[in-house]
This record gives sequence, structure tokens and C-alpha cells, in this order.
Amino acid sequence: MKELTVASYDVELYVQVHGDAKHPTILFLHGYPDCHKTWNYQVNVLKKRFQVVTFDMRGVGNSTCSTKRTAYRMNNMLADVEAVINAVVGKEGKVHIVGHDWGSVIGWSLITEAYYARRVLSYTSISGPHLTLMLDWGRRNLLSLEPKRLANALRQGLFSWYVYLFNIPVLPETIFKTMGRTIWKTVLKNNGVAADDKYLEASQEEIEKICLNPINLYRQNPLNPPTMPSPKSITTPVQLIIPTGDSFISEPLFEFYGEYVVNLTRQPIQGKHWAHHSHKVEFNYLIKQFVNNTQNAAIKEGRAA
Repeated sequence: MKELTVASYDVELYVQVHGDAKHPTILFLHGYPDCHKTWNYQVNVLKKRFQVVTFDMRGVGNSTCSTKRTAYRMNNMLADVEAVINAVVGKEGKVHIVGHDWGSVIGWSLITEAYYARRVLSYTSISGPHLTLMLDWGRRNLLSLEPKRLANALRQGLFSWYVYLFNIPVLPETIFKTMGRTIWKTVLKNNGVAADDKYLEASQEEIEKICLNPINLYRQNPLNPPTMPSPKSITTPVQLIIPTGDSFISEPLFEFYGEYVVNLTRQPIQGKHWAHHSHKVEFNYLIKQFVNNTQNAAIKEGRAA
């Protein structure tokens, strides 16, 4: 394993690189409240056949914080990912992306912006939507006035209770500073992380480094969503893994994604929000299969890194 410190404008990112650089590269993007360690079950298996890259998002874990008021806007998050890609595979290199939760939200923006999409060979999303497509889905359902669609929109609104909480000034920070470790462990255990998972052994100090700064993702992005993609404008092959027991992101939220993604594969998985922990064997298989398939197709078309 190789450790890197990657500079990205106003922050320094802690990066881990596993496996042989001669193999295709998979870059994993963690969500909230997580750090690079959430991908350990994937790293330990996939590094045998791929170069696997994980990193702490800005303000998380071993990465530094920014003092900018807009530090967590999507444009900064995308620039961070690009900096990691450049550091690992060079400025012309390409990678396969896997994103969970906010990592998935960021991944969707990567592949909808042509400047970044050119660096991505394939994208696997789990438990995270494109922000603007999520808002459009809610709008479509509310305007339909159909009882089932209205119920779906209401259900997702209830699922998103934490978004409202995180937009209250000071309160979330106070909660995490006083009861952070207990809350964090409880949320993860109730949503797919086993009680004996070593990931849950994080200290209160580590939990604060995971939870406090990235709260701003929820404060700086929902009211400043990315541009709406045009129909069939997303040409990166996408694997959409949907945990059927997710208590935060409902399956109907992805109803219209086929309108925007040219090559979309949907894969339901019988897990909760942290299915990459609870269903790691199935999840790892899906990643390996999808990356191999898209890598082979890219080689045939001359698009591989």
C-alpha cells in the first residue's frame, strides 16, 4: 500500500493506493458520515486484480480542512477528485469510479460534466442520486397529482429528515461533539454495518473528524444544484446498485435515470444503506464484473487508460 498527500487548491488530501499500477484503476468515493476506511472490504479483495484508490474527502480524517466559506460546493469536490486521479494515473489517465452516498452524488456530477467525464471509464453508484435529477423527480411526482407518486415523494421527504437537521445552525455540531460516537455507531449498525465490524472502533476524535466539517455538504449544495443533464447526455457506462432496504434513499428516486444515461445497468441488492459492508461479497462481485466488462469494451474501442 502506498500513501500519498495530494494538493487540491485549498486542501491536502490523504490518499491510499493499493495493488499493481499496471492493472485498471478503481477510485472509490466515500459518503457521509464515512472516511476512506469504509471501503476496506473492497480494497482487500479487489487489489488483487485492480489498482484500488481510496481517499479522505476534504475535511475528513487525515485530509485537511478549508477555511473558504464555499469549500464544500460541488465544484470543489470535483476538483479534489480530479487532483487524485492526476496524482495516481496522470493528467491523461482514466479510472473506474465507485461512489456511495455523497460519494455517489459527487460521482454523478463527475460523469455529467464533459470535462470530468472524459476521465471516467465506468461509474458504479450506490445510495446516492444526482442532486438535480432528485429535485426534478420530486417535482414530477408532486405535479402528477397521482396518489402513488405523491406517496413516493412524501416517503423520500421523510427519508431525508437528516438533511433538514443538518441545516440547523450549531445544533448538529453540538450533537456530534457530545454524543457523536454513540450516534454514529448506532446509525451504522442499524443500517448494514455489523456490530463486530472493526470500522465501528473509531474514537470520539475520529468521529468528529468524519462528521463535523462535511456537514457543509448539506448546507452548500442542495440550494446550489448542478446543471440539469440533457436526455441521453450521460455516455459513461453506469451501474446503479440499489439496496432495497435503504432507509435514506428510496428506490423510486432513480425512476427516470434511463432517460439520461445511455448505458445503464440496474442491480438491486438485498441490503441497507451500508450494503458494501453487509453484502460485501455480492457487492464486490458486481464491481469486478462491471469493471471487467466495461474495461474490455473500452479496449476494443480504444478508450482504455
